[in-house]
Parts: sequence; C-alpha cells; structure tokens
Amino acid sequence: MTAGLQLNAVVAVDVALFTVRPAARVEDAWQVLLVRREEAAFQGRWSLPGVLVRDEETFDAAARRALRTKAGLDAGSWYLEQLGTFGAPGRDSRGRVVSVAHAGLVRSDDLTLVPGGGIAEIQWMPVRRALAESLAFDHASMLRAAAGRIQSKVRYSWIAFQLLPERFTLPELRAIYAAILDPSLQRLNTGNFKKAFAALFASGALVPVGQRAGTGRVGRPGDLYRFCGPLRGTWGRELPWEGAGGTRQPAAGDRGPDGAAERQEAGLRSVAQ
Repeated sequence: MTAGLQLNAVVAVDVALFTVRPAARVEDAWQVLLVRREEAAFQGRWSLPGVLVRDEETFDAAARRALRTKAGLDAGSWYLEQLGTFGAPGRDSRGRVVSVAHAGLVRSDDLTLVPGGGIAEIQWMPVRRALAESLAFDHASMLRAAAGRIQSKVRYSWIAFQLLPERFTLPELRAIYAAILDPSLQRLNTGNFKKAFAALFASGALVPVGQRAGTGRVGRPGDLYRFCGPLRGTWGRELPWEGAGGTRQPAAGDRGPDGAAERQEAGLRSVAQ
C-alpha cells in the first residue's frame, strides 16, 4: 500500500492588480489595489488581496476569486498571469503557507470596489507609495516583482492598451507609458513621442480612426486611434500574432532580438539625449 502524502503546507494565491488613474502627479498615476486587513494576522496592515486555494481549484481561478471575494471585482476576462512562488518558512505567522503570486492589469474607470470578508478598507494606491509601505506578509517583495514584470511587459507587449478606451488619442497613450515606465515621457510632444515609439507606429497596431476627440479636453482636439491586434500578444516575443480576425502578422524585422522592443528602446534613448 502506498503511503499517503503528509500535509506540510497550505497553498494560497495573492494578486498584484495594477491600473492607471488620474492623479495630480504622473508619478502617482500608476496604482495597485491594496486591502487593509481586519484579520488577526497583520491586522491593520495593507496587503495584496489573496485567498487560500481550494482542493479542486486552479491557481488562476483562485486569483480571480480573490479579487471577487476581497474587492468585489469580476475579473473573469481580465489579464492575469502567474508571477512566481513565495514560500519562505516564516512568511506567515499562522503556519507554513506557500503563495503563488499573480500580476494583472485592468482599466479601472468604471470599477467599484467593495470590501469583502476580513477587509476593513480597500483602495487604489500609487505604486511608489505602496512600495514604501510596511505591507503584510512578504507582499512588499511580491509587489516589487510584480511591478518589474508589468514594466517589462509594457516595453515589448500590447498589454498597455488594456488601460485605454476603444478609441484614444496619442496624449492618452503617452500618459499610460509615462505613468508606468518613465514620467519624463509626459513631456514629449507628439512628434518626439512618435519618434521614441517608432517601432510601435510602424507595426500597424495603431490605426487612425479618421476623427478627432470630442470636447472636454484641453487644447486642440487630438486625432483618435484604435488598437488593432491581440491584447495578450507581444511585439514578436512570447505570444505570436494571430492571423485571423483582422489582426496583423508582424513583419520579419519585428521579430527576435532585433525586433520592435529593441527599436523602441533605441528610440527612447535617442529622444532622451
């Protein structure tokens, strides 16, 4: 008879969910969802939303349940990806708990936060401020890793477009990249922004709508664009472009180590000099 496994750890998931929101300073526009705990362990401290994984539950399903039960958010179709495993023996004072951390990105304009069980308060907090907080468990390490992952993916993938409406202006697109990557990008005029992101414009992913933005914006109304491509695809890395459904196959020069991401980096350096 085969001996059964002895339970020696509990598995949890925690989620670093990011967004970009209006802020007085561009440095504070990139924000992360944090909850203030009511539970005895780290009571009163901010943490990432998380839950223990159920017996028949996938990590992905548990991550989406964490957002639903702790923050009242339906994350069924949102971009979430597994970040890594955090399992230091002393990370949880209640016992041995291994956490599979996830990172996500969502447009939050129309979202309403509803604190769930064991949660005293919930809010979007600027990432730079959150990194300076004394977060519960090892969530400060998780947040640093998640922030780095999102910044990296914004440089070579299309996930930033999930933060924009269906039709958007170049200043709105620039504000997303400035908030997540480098606040100095906000100071670029449209011409220099196009130069810095030449590979993005050459890819065919940005399609002019042929209309200008409506009233309500400061200054001359900007031209409207839409994104044409798979939001979960990349600039030739990780996920290939899809050939059906109106998406565009990248040119050969957009692939590999000499592809779009590197040309974007070169453009950023040349504009900054």
